Amino acid sequence: MKTIVFTVCTPDQYPFVKVLAESLPAGVSFNIGTVEGTLEKGVSFADLGHSEVASMQQRYDTTALAAASKPFFANYFLQKEQADAIVYFDPTIWWLGDWAELEAQLQNNEVVLTPRLTRTFGQSSYGDEKLFLNTGMYDAGFWAMKATDNTRKLLKWWQERLTDRAYFDVCNGMNHDQLWLNYIPIYFDNVTLNKNLGWNVALHNLHERIVTSTPNGWRVNQETPLAFFNFRESLSNNIVNQYLGALALQRAYLQRVQSHGEVPVSPFSVRTQLRPTVPGWKQSLRQRIQSVIDSIRYFPLYHKIDQ
Repeated sequence: MKTIVFTVCTPDQYPFVKVLAESLPAGVSFNIGTVEGTLEKGVSFADLGHSEVASMQQRYDTTALAAASKPFFANYFLQKEQADAIVYFDPTIWWLGDWAELEAQLQNNEVVLTPRLTRTFGQSSYGDEKLFLNTGMYDAGFWAMKATDNTRKLLKWWQERLTDRAYFDVCNGMNHDQLWLNYIPIYFDNVTLNKNLGWNVALHNLHERIVTSTPNGWRVNQETPLAFFNFRESLSNNIVNQYLGALALQRAYLQRVQSHGEVPVSPFSVRTQLRPTVPGWKQSLRQRIQSVIDSIRYFPLYHKIDQ
């Protein structure tokens, strides 16, 4: 089975892309889609020839366009490479696992998704269960599909929705391409949800996945081999400092990124958008203002006002 890999990026993210490409097994065809500028080895979204490209470029910012373009690029690369299966990785992913495990998943299934969390919990430093309901149950930083009639219908369905509904607007049911993944296990056949704790480890699930370095490689919860980690959100959040193993892994990753140039500006982070970091002086001012408001709100009225 011929399985190809692709990512979508902007030119400034190329150092991330280089690390991803180097981490993949030799012989795996790696393709790059770009939504801004040009890369010597990349395919521009503008060159796909789809009728909706121009309107999408006008409608979306770069982050939303990168997300919305994924199913369009997937369809293009599948046809161009005459591949049997395709895998999408965010540019900020570092592959460390056994490629045969991923191939095995595609042998037995047509679509592979990873849930963003696998067990119940109350509150973590990233957020609570409500946050995942708002932002999506499955992570759009990775997915894999076999080339079948079923998945061709899936890609067409996804394209139609991302053409004009890929904004970041969780109050109106949109989180770029990710929230639409909630429907895939319902609408389409032969979908597997891979709950392997070593797959797609990231900031949002570190509360259930402790990363450690061992003589036999990186492990999750001491036992499960780490297949791949997505640094998309941890690069812009100090929360990762609470997880020493993940922090050590990130430092090793950044050394590789720096070998290809300056570390790019941190990519879009859902958590940062929903819970932005507030400077200390603003927090203090907010608390003082709230104290005044509370005093006014609960001030007792002892005096009768005479007309």
